[in-house]
Amino acid sequence: MSPGSGAPAGEGAQASDPSGLIRQYRAARQGAILADRSDLGRLAVRGKDALDLLHRLTTNSIKTLQPGEGTAAVFATAKGRILDLVSFLLLEDHLLCLTGPGRAAAIRDWIERYTFREEVQVEDLQASHGTLGIFGAGAARLVAARWGEERARRPLHYGSPVGPEGAGAVLARTWPLAGEGFHLSAERGALPGLRERLAQGGDAPVPAGEECLEVLRIEAGLPAAWRELTEEYNPWEARLDDAISLTKGCYVGQEVIARLNTYKKVSKLLVRIALEGERAPAVPAALWRERESIGTLTSAARVPGEARIVGLGYVRDELAIEGRELRVAPDQGPELEGVVLGIAR
Repeated sequence: MSPGSGAPAGEGAQASDPSGLIRQYRAARQGAILADRSDLGRLAVRGKDALDLLHRLTTNSIKTLQPGEGTAAVFATAKGRILDLVSFLLLEDHLLCLTGPGRAAAIRDWIERYTFREEVQVEDLQASHGTLGIFGAGAARLVAARWGEERARRPLHYGSPVGPEGAGAVLARTWPLAGEGFHLSAERGALPGLRERLAQGGDAPVPAGEECLEVLRIEAGLPAAWRELTEEYNPWEARLDDAISLTKGCYVGQEVIARLNTYKKVSKLLVRIALEGERAPAVPAALWRERESIGTLTSAARVPGEARIVGLGYVRDELAIEGRELRVAPDQGPELEGVVLGIAR
């Protein structure tokens, strides 16, 4: 079997699905899944100087956003390295910032570190609010059926409040997994009612867990905090081009990030990888080609119900080509053969 062939696993794997993982994965591919994304950080940024300050702290254009509009952006160090990839959504009374899992406190502290005389307040909504994720090939149809076609077709990261009244519920399009993606954030007390609304009807999404989301994330080539999004890498390497404005003014890390692009100094790129084997290797793991080290495998997971493993990793830019063969050498376990499927995202 060649890597990425998608051959089915043995009959036992097909017949037995005690965790429901195969069902969740197939539901994403054919319909929609509903996942708890309360692991994401949630910050409410308020004050008359909030947009201007965040414009100077992140890689994308923030200060021109209008209510209902949103964007992705990177918080970077002065050396142009990744602190976190976030999404912003401007609402009537605040800017909602969704961070990577476990990154809310770090991003809040980073904003406050650069707040001097500006009128800016950052509220951590982690304890008071939660987030649901709606993903899959039929996620937009599901959202349209519950909240209208207009909300289902808004641009990436755009969103708007939805009921129930007074619960601070906000629906926004997010990075797609298995076709489409939406985040529904609200006060924790409102989440059961929102789940119930989504569960009504024959098109109800299948509840899915973290393991299913991880496979879909890797297949989508979406980098994650603590894996691909760390201070070891810069935004160009992580393929975050859509989160970077090349026309805005100065921001923290801008000089380095601009120079990397202008002088073509990006030496490695994030790629999607297919691996042979029965079990996903532990990460991080070294990537090799022939006798030469070429990069690092940062994420890996076995596809539910199928005899294939998918991964993400950074490789030298000249090797980030579809079909390029490589092998994984984990600290423990056997070496695995694999190929590059293409550039991430």
